[in-house]
Amino acid sequence: MLSEYNTNGFYTERGFFSERHMDELRDEVDSITQTKGLLFLNEIQIHKESPTIKEIIFDGVLRGMINKFIGNHIPIQSQLRFKPPSTDGFPYHQDDYWTQAGFGNTMNVLVHIDEATIDNGCIYVIPKSHKPPFHEDRVYLTANPGDITFLHNYVIHGSDNIDSKEFRRNLLLMYVKEDCEFKKGEGAEREMITNG
Repeated sequence: MLSEYNTNGFYTERGFFSERHMDELRDEVDSITQTKGLLFLNEIQIHKESPTIKEIIFDGVLRGMINKFIGNHIPIQSQLRFKPPSTDGFPYHQDDYWTQAGFGNTMNVLVHIDEATIDNGCIYVIPKSHKPPFHEDRVYLTANPGDITFLHNYVIHGSDNIDSKEFRRNLLLMYVKEDCEFKKGEGAEREMITNG
């Protein structure tokens, strides 16, 4: 796990959350979407509206894994993406561009709510791109509901357009090392999330 993450800049834990748990989360997400009358959702700090997401953020086993990757940390952002068919992808990027926290000081955890396939625009990553030089081709991070992916903040990644009739929902959680400065961002509104 740790070796794979340090070498490639990402790691996927299969079946971390049960399908039943993801079914409950999907129902809650869909309820939020319907309440807002949205066909596309890119909601920042969604934990303020979702008790299930708040529980996921502070899941003890998840936090223990994050400790192994980056040490003591605090959660600072939750973001829900609900992408319908024909949605555009997102170009290559590094997450630290937005936080400016420095190499390895933040981590994004991607919770796959729906199945992630190449056709429905799953994330792709360039392995080892967090530690140049690198000479790798992109790898598609296909996943089943309940899988979670840990992304290094310097690894280069993106996503393609959705070319299928499938929706793809995912939850992005960001954690930062304790006592590390980061950009809050006007739209992202990053801040310490408390379990209260």
